[in-house]
Amino acid sequence: MRYKADPPRRKVLPATGKVGVPRSLAYDELRAFFDRVLFLHGIGTVVSPPTSTRTLEAGLKTCIDEVCLPLKVFFGHVAALVDAGLETILVPRICSVAKGRNLCPKFHVLPDLAERAFPDTRIVAPYIDLHHSRRRDLDMHLVDACRPMLQELGVWNKRSKALVMEACDTEPEGAAEAPDGPGALDVAVLGHFYAERDPFLGLGVRRVLEKLGARVGATPEPWPEAPSSLEEGMYYESNVRTARAIEHHLARGADGIVLITYFACGPDSYGAETLLYRLAARGSDVPVLRLIIDEHTSAEGLATRLATFVEVARHRKASR
Repeated sequence: MRYKADPPRRKVLPATGKVGVPRSLAYDELRAFFDRVLFLHGIGTVVSPPTSTRTLEAGLKTCIDEVCLPLKVFFGHVAALVDAGLETILVPRICSVAKGRNLCPKFHVLPDLAERAFPDTRIVAPYIDLHHSRRRDLDMHLVDACRPMLQELGVWNKRSKALVMEACDTEPEGAAEAPDGPGALDVAVLGHFYAERDPFLGLGVRRVLEKLGARVGATPEPWPEAPSSLEEGMYYESNVRTARAIEHHLARGADGIVLITYFACGPDSYGAETLLYRLAARGSDVPVLRLIIDEHTSAEGLATRLATFVEVARHRKASR
């Protein structure tokens, strides 16, 4: 079902001149773009602190149990901004960023959930849905999406379209990649973009692998655009990106793949199993470890599984 964007509300700048930005979910997807748009219009941003146990605890007090860990953490980040005195918070409604694909449904309703949980907080929610847009190009669609947001903040002007287009050229930060080591085991860590970027949501998987002597390969930014046979029939953006990232890392000779998924995640429950099945049907001999994470997952148990996986990958590499 297509969501119809609400008309712009009151045209009022935040009293502090700043907008809060939760460091969660869509944070890494379009953070650099929105930061730049607001900066060019004279509005500063305050980003919530890095995810921690305290963030999760705050989220659990606000959120129901039957949702995925990243959504619970999101509520904790919004709570941190509210506690810091931010009365205006940016929560984009990101439905799709590509034709024919959609993000997880939770992204569609994030602003509504935030407004219900924090009724005294003003939620600014630019509506991004390229799939249903008349535009073919994401940059032009972002201009359309930003106009109601900037009007609501009272800063839209005759130069705004050019300023938003300028912000579209802002390059996202690439994921850090471990340096090469002689004969090091090459392991790719994949999953939702927030799973790869947030050490808390990833339970420090990258750090554990590096301690075990593995080199963690980074997926290039922007994500690989070449279609993969692994993605056939997939609808969710995270599944398509993961399929293309797997193809990319297999082509460059990765020795193993760790796939981070979350309990109660709909796209993961379908996409991860499908990817594993298709890799097996293809006859791939590269070991793949699927991790299913929630707030009860033990870091020690995870480290044991990763150590076993690394040994299997090393043995498989030596036998090739």
